Amino acid sequence: MIDFILLIITIVTSIGIGILIFLRGPKNKINRYFSLMVLFLIIWVLSHFLQNEPFFREYAALLLQIDFASAPFLCLFFYLFCIHFPHAKTTTLKQEMPLYLGALILSILSFTPLILKGIGFYDNVIDASPGILFGFYFLGILFYIGDGLRNLISKYIHSIGIERSQIFYVLIGLFIAAFIAFLVNLILGVFFVLPPFISRSSILFAFLTFYLFTAFAITRHHLFGIRVILTEILVGAIGLVLLVQAITADTIGWKIFGFVLLVLFAIFGYLLIKSTLQEIQRRKEIEKLSEQIRISNIRLEAALKALERLDKAKTEFLSIASHQLRTPLTAIKGYLSMIQEGLYGKYSRELNEILNKIYLSNTRLIDLVNSLLDISRIEMGRMEFKFEEIQIEKLIESIIEELSIQAKQKNLYLKFEKPERPLPKVKIDESKIRQVILNLIDNAIRYTEKGGVTVKVKNLISAIQISVRDTGIGLTPKEIESLFGMYARGKGMSIFPEGAGLGLYVARKLLEAHLGRIWAESAGKDKGSTFYVDLPIR
Repeated sequence: MIDFILLIITIVTSIGIGILIFLRGPKNKINRYFSLMVLFLIIWVLSHFLQNEPFFREYAALLLQIDFASAPFLCLFFYLFCIHFPHAKTTTLKQEMPLYLGALILSILSFTPLILKGIGFYDNVIDASPGILFGFYFLGILFYIGDGLRNLISKYIHSIGIERSQIFYVLIGLFIAAFIAFLVNLILGVFFVLPPFISRSSILFAFLTFYLFTAFAITRHHLFGIRVILTEILVGAIGLVLLVQAITADTIGWKIFGFVLLVLFAIFGYLLIKSTLQEIQRRKEIEKLSEQIRISNIRLEAALKALERLDKAKTEFLSIASHQLRTPLTAIKGYLSMIQEGLYGKYSRELNEILNKIYLSNTRLIDLVNSLLDISRIEMGRMEFKFEEIQIEKLIESIIEELSIQAKQKNLYLKFEKPERPLPKVKIDESKIRQVILNLIDNAIRYTEKGGVTVKVKNLISAIQISVRDTGIGLTPKEIESLFGMYARGKGMSIFPEGAGLGLYVARKLLEAHLGRIWAESAGKDKGSTFYVDLPIR
């Protein structure tokens, strides 16, 4: 009875899975090979099961031949399934034709004495002697199974992620099926006399296990999208078995018990299918969201790469353009200086004013080009630094002296509150830090109309702090936030429209290279500003 129940479950489940998978993708090679493998499994199982049944005794010899004839095609489609699973390869029928011809030859020979001879009953069990080509038959079967399994294991070793997981479940199903068949038929069968139903049940259970694991591998990752239908088939198969048991029960009591059990199972099966549907729906929603996130990440990554390429192109353009501009601008500045010095003769006062304006504009252009060059070098990692120990007070004094004339022209004070004791030396690139401090003091003078600028320096033990405080137009909190970005300009544009908004950005980058920092503070509009620079003592 047990082997009969297992036979019903195996046949019903196999037919359902095979048909559904084929209908889901008849053009997909994996679908076709799996369905054909199921078809020949059903033929093999039925012939193997029925050949020893008394009712089919007259056809036992034919069923044994069908048993052997169906096995090559079962193994062939197992081999092709292993070759293509989990992603179908591009192969033609011409390439696969030798495999089909081999299986066809083995199948045809199974109906001749070359494979099986002397078919008859021995101890009420159908059996036969091996023919002269039985070894050839055995090697053909061994090739399909062995090489298919080798391909599957090789793909498992070299695969990752979902593919590896899918192949793993198929291999587990094969291992369990082989273990059951080997244990019952080869080990226990040698030492014990087992009833025929145990041998047949073990084979049915082994194949059922393999197909269930393979189906699980398929549906787990929605390769064929039949997980819900598979659940319905399993529930239906078990329900059919319970119905047969209830109908064929010997007594009324067992019949009633069988039908009650069937009703309870129907309720359980309904709840199982419903929960599976809900799980699938949630999984689909999660997968849909995951796919959207994945696509968004891909697009974001592509956009970031495009931005990186554009940024690199921009930086390279700035570098090339700045180099090309600086040479003629420097030449213009040199010729203007020589004209103003009278090397080319005398000129009128009106022309001198025009030349002064040209000279100042040319100087601003040179400063802008130098800033662009600094930015391109910093961003491309080509900025060179020459670090040496410097007394920072002397550097600040030289800058104050250089800018004092500019402050006097605007009637502003420019003072340096020098510390009473000499400060520790700092290891810096003097020219770069000079550029930073000069830019801060120059900005303070430009954006101050009344009062003046005070420069202080003090020792913070771990760093030297320089502050530049002015009584100028001040800054809003919003302006402070973006002040050190590229092309950042505050409301001082109306006072000094020629600025490009690059000086503070370059200053920040140069200080970062010194492991220092820069920031600004202001009490608000028309209340002045203070810029701070920290240089670490190393």
